[in-house]
Amino acid sequence: MNGLADIEIVAGMPQGVGHALAKADIVYNKEQVAAAIDRMAVAITVALQDQNPIILSIMQGGLYLTGQLMQRMVFPLQQGYVNVSRNPDAEQGGDLIWRGAEHPPLQNRSVLLIDDFLGEGITLANAKKWALEAGAGKVAIAVLADKSIAHVEIKADYLGLNCPDKLLFGCGMDIQGYGRNLPSIYALPS
Repeated sequence: MNGLADIEIVAGMPQGVGHALAKADIVYNKEQVAAAIDRMAVAITVALQDQNPIILSIMQGGLYLTGQLMQRMVFPLQQGYVNVSRNPDAEQGGDLIWRGAEHPPLQNRSVLLIDDFLGEGITLANAKKWALEAGAGKVAIAVLADKSIAHVEIKADYLGLNCPDKLLFGCGMDIQGYGRNLPSIYALPS
């Protein structure tokens, strides 16, 4: 069992989220996560500090990492978001859902897409294609976690941590919309 069966929404409140958290294993603690984000910020700064990049958070998962990185990257940049995700009712697979975007013009700019994790890579591959079609000069990808599974011809240019191919939560990743705010990365038992 993956632990999701223990979570039920009753009167708008999650029942069992605490139980799922209690059963979860810590994959990386908050100190390990912070150190990984520090390393990512240094690498991104070295590569992009003179390029006036646009940082695009992939909503909702990329919001946590975007906020953490932006505190550490002290150079000229602009920020926006793209709200695209896989079907929220599917644990794996599913169609992409494009809900919108808000960002400066991408024409001839360096763009950094930031997301919580890289799984199959379908969302990030499509977001990268979208940005290039919108005129971006180049597009790089930063993710906190790579689940090390078969990707769809996409890789992260900036990677924080390698993680198991399990249901992860914390640091932007969630269980049915909960747990994104947690500073450590957890995995539900298989």
